[in-house]
Amino acid sequence: MIRIKKGREPGKLLWYRQQDGASYEQMDKEVREELIDQLLREQGHLCAYCMSKIPESRNLQSGVPAVTIEHWLPRNPDDKLDIGQGLDYKNMFAVCSGNRGCGCEEKLTCDARKGNDAIKVNPCDESTLRGITYKSNGIIQSSDPVIDEDLNQRLNLNGANSSFQENRKQVLESLIFDVKKRCGNGDISLYCKRRLEKIQSMDDPKIPYVGILIWWLEKHIK
Repeated sequence: MIRIKKGREPGKLLWYRQQDGASYEQMDKEVREELIDQLLREQGHLCAYCMSKIPESRNLQSGVPAVTIEHWLPRNPDDKLDIGQGLDYKNMFAVCSGNRGCGCEEKLTCDARKGNDAIKVNPCDESTLRGITYKSNGIIQSSDPVIDEDLNQRLNLNGANSSFQENRKQVLESLIFDVKKRCGNGDISLYCKRRLEKIQSMDDPKIPYVGILIWWLEKHIK
């Protein structure tokens, strides 16, 4: 997971939000399409949580969208608190399908798993991302126990029923192979620094599961 830098609110969303009776549920298709397009560009076409590529190219169950608008602060929280979060652009992310339609709750991920639960980890809040690290086998984890629980339970990013862990492992192994090929047994620090700068300069699209690459490269820069 990496930080998402929110841009300016889309013009059509701003206009719609100012209309009497405006609600997320009644949002016009035209407003929604512009909103999704801007979220995708802002995030480099990666899911805000698992960092898989979106829109998804695989065949999904009928009626399951390839991109979903997620509200970090739930639109319909259990405590019924409504502070306008449904139409707050800073509260919105683009996410993957989360395995909706699979028929098995254990396989749900990202916002499909999260539902109306509140979470501490926030892709817009760098302070909640600092403690996130990875293992060479692709596991994502956090030194903050609450955020670690978010990653494992409320977002299910390491679940045995998803491919996320294996996908992260594969992109990391590909990077390590390239570094060894380029540098042999020599000092890899400078090459890692250049690769990191190149990766961090990418806006749209970004490399799927790029978080584990940034973590590994930062560890190998002196």
